Amino acid sequence: MPHVPTDTDVYEVFAQTGTGSALSHVGSLVAPRRDAAWHLAKETYGRRDDLFRLWVVRRTDLIVSGAGDRGVLAAKTRMPHRQPRFPTTRRIDRSAAPDTAAAPGTAVAAPSAAVPPSVAPQQRPDGSASEGGGDPREATDRALTGLWLALADDLFVLGNRLGERIVDYIDLEESLAVGSIGQEALAHAETVLALHGFDGAAADAHFFERPQAQWRVSRVIARLGDWPSTVACGLVIAAAVTVLAEERAADEPAIAAVREEQLVHLDHWRRWARALAAWPETRAEFAQAYAEVTRSAGDLFGAGPQDVPAGALPGPSAEAAELHGPSAAAAELHGRLGALVSDSGGPGSHLPHLPVPRAAGRGGSVLADCLARGRAVREHYAPEVFL
Repeated sequence: MPHVPTDTDVYEVFAQTGTGSALSHVGSLVAPRRDAAWHLAKETYGRRDDLFRLWVVRRTDLIVSGAGDRGVLAAKTRMPHRQPRFPTTRRIDRSAAPDTAAAPGTAVAAPSAAVPPSVAPQQRPDGSASEGGGDPREATDRALTGLWLALADDLFVLGNRLGERIVDYIDLEESLAVGSIGQEALAHAETVLALHGFDGAAADAHFFERPQAQWRVSRVIARLGDWPSTVACGLVIAAAVTVLAEERAADEPAIAAVREEQLVHLDHWRRWARALAAWPETRAEFAQAYAEVTRSAGDLFGAGPQDVPAGALPGPSAEAAELHGPSAAAAELHGRLGALVSDSGGPGSHLPHLPVPRAAGRGGSVLADCLARGRAVREHYAPEVFL
């Protein structure tokens, strides 16, 4: 009697026509049994060409993407740095305006980044700048914006630093893993800026044209040196981004994607922490590195001036913020960070009980080297490198 096809009767056929070609999907067919499906595929797709390899798989045994996965699969929407030709659209063109070159000895003002609307100060009725109104929700939003932009700086430096590890590690697989984490850290830093109103030019200026004295990176950045310290730094930064992303993951798909990837990073660093803490050769060194890094991580959610509602402090200095204590938002996030870092599987955490302010000019030689190399590439690489 006629057989009524069902989903379990549909098979996908993959064929390879030669040793130098790739195995590729060639079609689908309906068959009552697996062996019958294979023979039917051979007769259907191998009549005119010799087949080197033939795979037949029941459709219900496959894991396939659906229409709702398009956003996840479209790398261009979230990670344009991975697409060919991307650098040429952002390269500084030094030959665009040759007539505007300054005469020798003439002071030239440094280019400034456009201030995105989401972080631009509001205007008081008298025209002076204001940090915002008295609405507690607005104050909290400003606090979270400040924390996001600060963590974007940390991610940018971490990503650059991990890039050096691609060719500076004995294990190829780990080099690839660290390189991928570094690449995604850079993508996450740019994503954060884009979500806060920065266009491409403003993001470039924010990262490459700010003087080092204006950066407010966490004190953990200066610890990005040897491998044990790098593992500890990667762990606490991934934990901080994961905690902060929880606030917006439900409403912002890009932040949800950042959080998912940072959770993968966190798991990677945790595995390394457990390994370094277990090996007798590295146990003491990693315990010291982890203590120093976690002790320095108190400013990841530091209560800087941007974290305190307008009018709550007598002055704009970080010292005033420290005297008045952390904002409620920063303190709560810091508490979550402490719980996540303590659950690392490595040695004990030395994270301070309360967040401490970030300060300008941190990062030391690590930040200085990162900025110098990035600026040198932007200034000097040849346009023909990217076709």
